[in-house]
Amino acid sequence: MKDLLKILFMLGLVIVVFIYKDNISNFITDKIIYKGSNTVLTYNEYYLNNDYLYIQNTDESKVESYQDILNMFYSIINSGDDSFSFYCDYDNCMKDAKDLIKNKDIIANINNFVHPYNSFSSINIDVISSGKITVKTKKVYSNDEIEFINKYIENFMEANINDSMADADKIKVFHDYIVNNTIYDEDKKEKSYTAYNLITTGKSICGGYSDIMSIYLNILGIKNYKITSANHIWNLVYLNNEWKHIDVTWDDPVASDGKQYLIHNFFMISTEELLELDKVEHNFDKTIYLEANETSLID
Repeated sequence: MKDLLKILFMLGLVIVVFIYKDNISNFITDKIIYKGSNTVLTYNEYYLNNDYLYIQNTDESKVESYQDILNMFYSIINSGDDSFSFYCDYDNCMKDAKDLIKNKDIIANINNFVHPYNSFSSINIDVISSGKITVKTKKVYSNDEIEFINKYIENFMEANINDSMADADKIKVFHDYIVNNTIYDEDKKEKSYTAYNLITTGKSICGGYSDIMSIYLNILGIKNYKITSANHIWNLVYLNNEWKHIDVTWDDPVASDGKQYLIHNFFMISTEELLELDKVEHNFDKTIYLEANETSLID
């Protein structure tokens, strides 16, 4: 009789496990495998408390719409956390998160709104059927590179900047300094897109120019982000209640005569002026970089 009861108990247990296998699997994954995964955002010193028309910071751990997913990814990258978990709370949420990671254009655009030191070189997600999504990032800049860049800018500011200068002048002096001391890297070597490569080799492509400018602007406390088109990247700066474009790369032209030139054609100009000068390489998505629209100036 006891043996029969044991058999029936084990059979019942097997049936329960089979019926609730997904729930049990999710519990084990969530509580054991993912034990200790970060579900509360922590912010490093390069976090920027900036919201934009396209994307905003959030501290919610659940997402209830596609916009919430965009905001969550922005907040995670912006915070500087290397790993963070959140929970889906609407249909297709997990699919939307996976699609977002696969869509390199969208995720790269989100990267442009954060401090370059918190921007990622790679990003991936772990998804479990319970609706938990863990985002993991690897940053572009190492701590040693950050320290080197910060010291470089500190030395520049000590030699060239004083409190009596207007912010526009502080920006222009740095703009000119970068142009006069670097050249565009036509070979486009590995990591040529970083600010670190720009100041250590004197060469870079547009990514390095826009990063060093963004880092400098953030040190000055001036709101800014980077704008990407199909093949180019530059800076958008909020100064004196207006958003203006700065393209250091195009102000440092590659001349056929081999001489170095400093121009200011792309320094602190409006979107209208920018597109009058070039509508090809600067053809950006105005549904994302909304502040660049002439009618969308915000604080």
